[in-house]
Amino acid sequence: MARCTDSGEPIYVGIYTTYRREGRGYVSVGFPLPQANFTATLAPRQRDGGGLALTSRGGDGQTGHYLSYIDADSRNLSTLAVHGFSEELDVYVEDGRLRADHAFSVFGLPFLTLEYRISRKG
Repeated sequence: MARCTDSGEPIYVGIYTTYRREGRGYVSVGFPLPQANFTATLAPRQRDGGGLALTSRGGDGQTGHYLSYIDADSRNLSTLAVHGFSEELDVYVEDGRLRADHAFSVFGLPFLTLEYRISRKG
């Protein structure tokens, strides 16, 4: 999926997948980088008041952020956990419109919140 400006120019590209492990579902998003990939794995849960919440703070060995890199000479793949980086995504309906609040933090300090408002064309 590509997020685009009004002119159609991509802001970023992410590859979204879902999977199950030990009876629990996860959402994993990969962001391609030159010779690398940044992956965020989030656990969904029901949101109080309705909707869906996704978190990278699951503490279950699956959720979190990971950077994979291919060495240009050896072609070896290395993957590192990116500790301290976390995100929370709340998706819900308010006044008939779909909303999403996407908050990011580093070592518990908030640094960015994206607020999405989605409505039907018409």
